[in-house]
Amino acid sequence: MASAEEVNQPPNGMDYSRGLQAKVQQTDEILRQAFRDFPPSRVFLSFNGGKDCTVLLHMVIQLMRHEGISLSNLHCWYFQPSDPFAEIEEFVIFCEQFYGIRIKSVHGTIREALAKICDGEEKLEACLMGSRRTDPFCSHLDYFQKTDAGWPPLVRVSPLLDWTCGDVWEYVQANHVPYCKLYDVGYTSLGGRGNTAPNPNLRYVDPKTGEIKYYPAYCLRNDGMERAGRS
Repeated sequence: MASAEEVNQPPNGMDYSRGLQAKVQQTDEILRQAFRDFPPSRVFLSFNGGKDCTVLLHMVIQLMRHEGISLSNLHCWYFQPSDPFAEIEEFVIFCEQFYGIRIKSVHGTIREALAKICDGEEKLEACLMGSRRTDPFCSHLDYFQKTDAGWPPLVRVSPLLDWTCGDVWEYVQANHVPYCKLYDVGYTSLGGRGNTAPNPNLRYVDPKTGEIKYYPAYCLRNDGMERAGRS
């Protein structure tokens, strides 16, 4: 059950806080370095319909437009789980139309999916990821890091590593970034239908109807509780 200490109001959509402004600038610099180190045609963005990679997609497209890089050079791959939510599938299609890009789908484990992508016709060298340090196995990542032995040879680029959950939602609100509607009904971390549920820390009982409901994801203040709905 949510408490007053663990929820807050959505960001007001005004200017960035000082902390987020610095992180946005840092992320922009990391993206610029990625496109200096690798031709745009050799870079792809890992996408799962979640808020983090959606913010990253938004920032990448903004940068490409500003630098005059054709969006036709943007490789974006949707890592589709075996049991996807219909809402996420719909959101992927929406993003294609909204941003005017193509998002290709790939199946299998992360390693299998990366192998399929790297074995394709494009000679891809770097993967843009929306990982943050609070994600599993990401606490010690660098912004630019080669994959481990036994994985497809790529450089993982993680421009959002130092962002918090609150930073992501502040950016979404300030820039009117579209997001999957599952976040509005208490989901805070998205996977497949079999391992994802609304976050129990956002649960409340409607005083008028007695119905169990969930606050929107942007109400969660504690990053440590973000994956409470994942198994």
